[in-house]
Amino acid sequence: MMLKSIKISLKDTLIYGFGNVAVKVVGLILIPLYTDPKYFSVDQFGILGILEISALVLTACMASALPQSLTRWFWDKDYRDNQKGIFFMTIATQLVVSSAFCLLLIPLSGKLSILLFANTDWSRVIALVILSSAIQAINNIINTLMRLQSRSVLYTITNLFKLTSVLVLTLYFILSKKMGLEGIYLAQVIGNSLVVLFLLGYTLKNTRVFFDKIIFRSMNLYGFPLFLANISAVMLNVIDRYSLKSLSVLKAVALYTLAFKITSVLKLVIVDSMKLAIGPMMFKRLDTPDNKRFYSKVLLYSSFVMMFAIVGVSLFSFELTKVMTKSKEFWGAVVIVPVLAMSIFFINLKDFSVYGLHFAKKTRIIGTIVVLSTVLSLVFNILFIPIWGITGAAIATLLSQFIYWIACYYFSQKVFFIPYEIRKIIIIFFCGAVLSFSSLVVNGMDLLPRMIIKIVLLVSYPFLLYLFNFYEPIELQSIRGFISKWSKIKNLKSNLSSLKGITDDL
Repeated sequence: MMLKSIKISLKDTLIYGFGNVAVKVVGLILIPLYTDPKYFSVDQFGILGILEISALVLTACMASALPQSLTRWFWDKDYRDNQKGIFFMTIATQLVVSSAFCLLLIPLSGKLSILLFANTDWSRVIALVILSSAIQAINNIINTLMRLQSRSVLYTITNLFKLTSVLVLTLYFILSKKMGLEGIYLAQVIGNSLVVLFLLGYTLKNTRVFFDKIIFRSMNLYGFPLFLANISAVMLNVIDRYSLKSLSVLKAVALYTLAFKITSVLKLVIVDSMKLAIGPMMFKRLDTPDNKRFYSKVLLYSSFVMMFAIVGVSLFSFELTKVMTKSKEFWGAVVIVPVLAMSIFFINLKDFSVYGLHFAKKTRIIGTIVVLSTVLSLVFNILFIPIWGITGAAIATLLSQFIYWIACYYFSQKVFFIPYEIRKIIIIFFCGAVLSFSSLVVNGMDLLPRMIIKIVLLVSYPFLLYLFNFYEPIELQSIRGFISKWSKIKNLKSNLSSLKGITDDL
């Protein structure tokens, strides 16, 4: 049963991952445009970085932990017969919250521009950021429903539709209309609106007009600590760039933003895809006999995959940066890529080890942990940025994410113990760290020897783990079977077809 669940998780992760890869492909396609001096200066790229993180903060504020509350109540055994009603209450609440934020903040966009950039030049762009974030918050509720129903194909198709629309519109507004940053966020508003219309039929089909004060109150009591945690978690992820804006110059924000965009590929394609696929299953397996072994293996295998991706991105970040950017001014971002990449390793650990607190409904603890982690991150940034600049900001992020994970792990284990294989996770971390930071040593070499060494280092990752007795006999057997099955190109079609037969009977 556990092996079957892992296969289901792998299948959905691949499907969600395909959609998330498309998100990053679009982002990477646009980096050469955003770093081209003909269209944007380095400082404007820094402003874009501030606007992007501001959009994340706004979306988190508007979401109010509604996606988590929907997830928790959707599969509650007492309410499974009323899932459409639960969804209606959630999305209706989100519509009200998003509308209220727009009515409140859009008239204040000029003052927000002064607060962020000391002038009113960006007030129109900020108004578009607010509107786009409001619509995105609504989309997040619908996306959560698709995840809960394991509609991974629909989710991916929707993502691709949105991304194609946003990409085409962004190119049109920047290249043809010369709209600059305003064109970027106008494209976001239109793209998010098109998704809402595209999914309108699906949304109405899964909606039943319903309101229950007791359920609504319970969902809000559950969600409020998570709302605070979500805000703090977003601030934890963006406070480095706000700190750089305050303590340094916009160019530093630009370099850091580029490095963050490169490493965020790891979070979106690996961490978020696994969370989208496995998250609902974590709750569905709560009452099954082998649930804790499943949770343990999820953490271990996700860490293995995560670190392999971290090593790859860290090793080849120099080449990626040179290819993607139109100006040498951005090449200095490479030095902090391994540090930011390693911080995502701890984000992945936190995202899965925190489920114990969700299972025990101890969301207040999550809120407390993330608030304290955010405060520590601010302190680290204030201490490190004046000394080491963007490297100091990256180190502050790494330390704060490590502390965030340790705290979540400790308190989760106290209320819902899971026998995680920590020794193996430590082996993954140290082996991956050595390989990742080795990129900084070889970047000064000529292209051919540099590429050969980097490829060898990347391929050595799983074999290096083998030297430390990382794999169990059954895992080695499964790996051999996987290689034997998928290495036969002539059977590719039948192998892909076999994935369709994997279903979840829970």
